[in-house]
Amino acid sequence: MDNIQCHQAVGVLGAVACGEKNEIKRPALQGQETKVKKMTSHAERVKKGQAGFAVVFAAGLVCAGLGLGTTAKAQTADWPTKPVRLIVPYSPGGGTDIISRRLAQGLGPVLKQSVIVENKPGANGIIGTDLVAKAEPDGHTFAIVVSTHLINPIVTKNMPYDTFNDLVGVTVVADSPLIFVTSSQFPAKTMAEFTQAMRAKTDTYSYGSSENMTKLVGAMYANSEKLDMVSVSYKGGAPLMTDVVSGVTTVGITSILTARNFLDSGRLTPLAVTSAQRSAAVPNVPTMQEAGVKDFEITLSYAMYAPSKTPKAILNAMQKAVHQVAMSPDMKAALADQAAWPVAQPVDEFNERIKKEAAFLQDLAKRINLQGD
Repeated sequence: MDNIQCHQAVGVLGAVACGEKNEIKRPALQGQETKVKKMTSHAERVKKGQAGFAVVFAAGLVCAGLGLGTTAKAQTADWPTKPVRLIVPYSPGGGTDIISRRLAQGLGPVLKQSVIVENKPGANGIIGTDLVAKAEPDGHTFAIVVSTHLINPIVTKNMPYDTFNDLVGVTVVADSPLIFVTSSQFPAKTMAEFTQAMRAKTDTYSYGSSENMTKLVGAMYANSEKLDMVSVSYKGGAPLMTDVVSGVTTVGITSILTARNFLDSGRLTPLAVTSAQRSAAVPNVPTMQEAGVKDFEITLSYAMYAPSKTPKAILNAMQKAVHQVAMSPDMKAALADQAAWPVAQPVDEFNERIKKEAAFLQDLAKRINLQGD
C-alpha cells in the first residue's frame, strides 16, 4: 500500500505507521513561540509512550486491513510451486481412480505443474484420507473421495481425524449413479429374478462393496426386501468386480465406471441403477424403482477435499481449475461415457451441500442399522 492510500485511511496521525518521516507541526500561540516541554516524570513518559503506540498500532491495523485483497492474490500468485498430489484412498482401477486420473491429465496444463495421482487404499478410504487431513495445508495435497467419506464417522470407532473439522471441501468433480451387477454365469438376469433367488437361499448369497457408501446401498436393498444377505467388504472396486465375475461374491454394488469394461465384455449382468432415471451410459438397464424396489434412489459423488487450514484463496483457485477441466468438451464426453456428469460448484456452495448430504446419509445409516467392518 502506498502512503497516499494510508493517509486516506488513517489521516495524518497514522503517518508513522505508513513509513512517513514528515514532522507534524503545531501552530504557534499568539505572541509566543511554540515550545516543546520536556517530560519531568517517568509516569508522564510512560503515559505518552502508550498513547503514541496506540495511535500507531491502530493506524497499522487499518493499513493492514486495506492490504488483505493483495494478500489473497499473493497466496495464489506463485501457487502451485511443486507437483500437486491427488490422493485416491481406494485401489487402482475403480471409479474414483479413473475420474481422478482423467482430472489430473487436464489439471496439469491449467495449473502449469505436474499433478500426480497416488492410491492409498484401506479402511474404507480412511487411511488415504487421514494422510490428507494431516498434510501441510499449502495447496499441494488433495483427496478425491466418494460419499462414504461422510458415512465413515458414524460406523467407524476411533477415527484418526475429524471428518468435518480437519478437512474442507473444494468441489464435487462429478456425480454418478451406482449399479447392481452379478456374474453373467448367475441364472438371474433381472433384479426381480435376483431378489427371488435371494429369498430362496439368503444364507448362501452375499453382496460386495468397496467402501461404506456402496455398503450402505447394499444394506438398503437387503433391508427393503427383507433379505438376510452376507456383506463382504473390499479395498476397491477392481478387486470387487473380480470376485463378482468369478462368483465368489454374488452381487456387487459399484459405479458404472468401475463395472463398464466387465459389462462391455459380457462378464457381468447389469441388474439395476440407483438413480431416479435411467443412465444414458446403460440405457437398457432399469432403475431400482422400475425393477420393483420402492423409494430407492441414491447417487454417488466424487469430491475433492483439502486440509482444513488451506488458504481460501488456494481453495478457490483449485475449484476454478477443476471447473475449467470438468466442463471441457473432452472431460464431459469422458464422464458421460462412464455415466457421470460434471458438477464443479463453488467452494462455499459445496460445503453447504456437505452439511445436508452428511445429515441425510448418517440418518439413513442409523435407520438401516449400518454396521462398520
